[in-house]
Amino acid sequence: MKRLFISDLHLKDINAPVTQAFFAFLEQKAPNADELYILGDFFEYWIGDDAGNELSDTVANHLKTLSEKHNTRLYFMVGNRDFLVGEDYCAQAGMQLIEEPYKLSGTEILLCHGDAECTSDTEYQKIRQMLRNPQWQQAFLSKSLEERIAFAEQARAQSKEHQEGYALTDLDNSAVTALLEAHNADFLVHGHTHQPGIRDVCNSRYKRLTLSDWDHEIWYAEITGDNAPKLHQFTHDA
Repeated sequence: MKRLFISDLHLKDINAPVTQAFFAFLEQKAPNADELYILGDFFEYWIGDDAGNELSDTVANHLKTLSEKHNTRLYFMVGNRDFLVGEDYCAQAGMQLIEEPYKLSGTEILLCHGDAECTSDTEYQKIRQMLRNPQWQQAFLSKSLEERIAFAEQARAQSKEHQEGYALTDLDNSAVTALLEAHNADFLVHGHTHQPGIRDVCNSRYKRLTLSDWDHEIWYAEITGDNAPKLHQFTHDA
């Protein structure tokens, strides 16, 4: 059994290098895997499954081809950017939508996007609570596409302004420890912070693996058989 894990591609342009890198990954690495897990922030933003475009349709076609041609099982977990991705788009792409946290069957390994464990960023946690509220989401999805696009563009602009000279808040070790203990797990695989590496938690009692974004160096995680998760760098010809 080989499982691959990626996150934080922030896809927004079909012709962007990151999009082409993802297609290369699907051709060169993913066909050899039994399972591929996408752990959030796959898209830069998502305003509803009914707002498909050339990018989302092309990405879905590539994923569906991987699933059907190579029998690779695909799993998708939402992030803080694409939390409105739903069952309809996942079905189009041949993916199974999974809730976080998600424990891998037959292992002590837990998966999450990671933003919920950045508990020291209290202002963000307040916003997250609002955005993940089913009533808020239902009200947002009932708006016109034009209204939703305008909201998303404004949110992106505010986020960019907020992040000028600002490093993403890392996961709080106490939150990670509590999460792992609650689910009888000892290893967390996550994204969100764009700081790839494997780190000790709680005096080396636990470990967590952080996936990279795809803007610079690309790192993905691999689990083969009963072995511990490992990070690998992906390079491809431009």
